[in-house]
Amino acid sequence: MKFGVQLYSLRELAAREGAEAVLRTVAQAGYDGVEFAGFYDKTPDEMDALLKKYNLEPVSAHIGADSILPQMPYIDKLKIGNIFIPWVAKETFDDPEKFSAFCSQAADLQDLLAKKGILFGYHNHAHEFEDGQDRLARLLTALPWMKSELDVFWATVAGLDPVEYMKKLGDRLAFVHIKEAAKDALEQPQPIVGEGVVDMRGVFEEMKCGGIEWAVLEVEKYPCGEAEYLCRSLENMKKLAK
Repeated sequence: MKFGVQLYSLRELAAREGAEAVLRTVAQAGYDGVEFAGFYDKTPDEMDALLKKYNLEPVSAHIGADSILPQMPYIDKLKIGNIFIPWVAKETFDDPEKFSAFCSQAADLQDLLAKKGILFGYHNHAHEFEDGQDRLARLLTALPWMKSELDVFWATVAGLDPVEYMKKLGDRLAFVHIKEAAKDALEQPQPIVGEGVVDMRGVFEEMKCGGIEWAVLEVEKYPCGEAEYLCRSLENMKKLAK
């Protein structure tokens, strides 16, 4: 199994010290790759050079549907193999016309990305499961080719058992966002991975059973310094992945 970091996790470090400090921190902590959430105003060539300098694989990116075409120069230059839409509003899911329009747009993008050999998927939050509904399942039914990047933190916040939901997804599950939760999940900093309330042992067991290659760490609120969190969480994730 390989380990990556969703770079949204290091947005405050980026604001303080810039893109290179972010990639250097990820590399020094021992991770294999990164999942982008923007490109720090670097050109595709500049970002490619930084990734090579720190030996990090640009495994995936969070890009909104409207931004995929404008950001195609980055996707092509960096050879990003997995694109995940990070957010679709609940109102879009619940309005038939808006949902149909989104699905049509996604299908057009899939035609383009599939020709390039790029996996296209969706990253959930909690609102997909509000009101007793499963909007993620509805999306995956409407778009049979679309994959899921399940965020186990948000699944937990929504009241789901993330391990059982991973089993439900089956081969539609492509990536997993490893994000720990405290007891008061939305109010507290996230504990080090493996030290919170998410069944991380079960999550990693299911990942191994499903042949999921990448575990992508994401952090909303830190209980300690960024570098310490990344190092300690990676140590625990490697133990869980054995």
